[in-house]
Amino acid sequence: ILQVLVFCVPFYEFLDQVGKRAAHSFKSETPLVDAMIMFMREFKIIDSAVTVEQLRLRLKDSELEQYGEPVIPEYVYDVIKRLPRFSSMRRGHQQDAEEFLGFLLEGLHDECVTVMRAIAPVGASGPTSPRNSITSPTSPGATTDNGWLEVGPKQKAAVTRSSGTIVTESPVTRIFGGKLRSELRVPGLKNSVTLEPYQPLQLDIGAANINNITDALKGLTRSETLTGEFNSPRGPGTTAAKQVFIETLPPVLILHLKRFQYDNTGGTQKIWKKVGYPLELEIPKEVFPPPKRGSFAAKGGLPKYRLIGVVYHHGKNASGGHYTVDVRRQEGREWIRMDDTVIRRVRSDDVAEGGSEEDPKILARALEEHKRDQNAGKNIFESVGLDEDEKADEEETPWSQVNGASSTPGGKKWSGVVNGAGTATPSTAGKRTPRDKGGLKDNKVAYILFYQQVNT
Repeated sequence: ILQVLVFCVPFYEFLDQVGKRAAHSFKSETPLVDAMIMFMREFKIIDSAVTVEQLRLRLKDSELEQYGEPVIPEYVYDVIKRLPRFSSMRRGHQQDAEEFLGFLLEGLHDECVTVMRAIAPVGASGPTSPRNSITSPTSPGATTDNGWLEVGPKQKAAVTRSSGTIVTESPVTRIFGGKLRSELRVPGLKNSVTLEPYQPLQLDIGAANINNITDALKGLTRSETLTGEFNSPRGPGTTAAKQVFIETLPPVLILHLKRFQYDNTGGTQKIWKKVGYPLELEIPKEVFPPPKRGSFAAKGGLPKYRLIGVVYHHGKNASGGHYTVDVRRQEGREWIRMDDTVIRRVRSDDVAEGGSEEDPKILARALEEHKRDQNAGKNIFESVGLDEDEKADEEETPWSQVNGASSTPGGKKWSGVVNGAGTATPSTAGKRTPRDKGGLKDNKVAYILFYQQVNT
């Protein structure tokens, strides 16, 4: 997780600017930010240039194979063990990478807000909208005791509330944070709208009709039918509809593929099927509130994102396993695959291969085998795509290694370039470090995806 964040250009630039301009004021009040700056500086800058094109011309192939010595960021662990939100995470034990990411971003946000409040002018307060976010074209109206009135198309009013509101935005929430819009429609009443922050965006992938992240994003907005007492003038037993949309999108969109689900017969199990994800992602219009969908044509089309990092989970069950990552280098063409102290260059199509959809025939065969299996505790997704050669014994990996004790690859940046490559990278770009012949496949699956917004 630490490595992926350092390779995220907006986050890297935030740490770099803080390290240069505010190191002294942050030192005593923001230990987690300080530790991340120290970790960032472990990554040697190979070269820099004004534009990404110039950087590519300057870089030599031999430089791209220069990796630093392995490092264990003890200073990060020393800070984490003193923070209450990390109390459930014990060093030397397997921990969930998405949970760690959430705690880390929350901790960084809290520290930034503490400093911002200390230096803000008296009377300056209130939330701000995430930079570069995409918002719904509705107009706020008068406030009510339970929220505020929002006037949408055809002057139809809705009562809007905020849940889990971020009172003060920080650089962290401006980079990674967005908002969901939950609409409850009860006959005879004004629509009720609740805005909730997300960071990252949670995607259910267990349903049979979810084959890729576009399907999962659309599934997020599937309407639910609710029956109950809603104080409707039509009396008890009224049927209401609840639907969730994406209200705002952040510059860096983190997608968490929910691969662990509870099964009554076998406890928590891992969803093994491959879920397709592209190198270039266009957010489907169905995920936005209907009044907003027609406005994208004037803005140059639907929002577009480029893949910059993938966190993979290896393992046969939810209680153990191992994490590896693929990260796109800041010049936009090269990819690096990190597995603890094993680091190698990979091509874009190597990364894209991991984002291919599951073969329906293989998935159907695995499910059919499960029906015949007499062992109720067997993971129904375990046999999806597994060959005998790929079934290797796995050892539990300490979370210190999973989440950042790997070696330090050569990182680099350039001046004046924020969002990586200015144009789409061909899938054949980049080179691949020869693979160790002794390595065994273990059917890794994508767990967390990092996408950066492409400016249009």
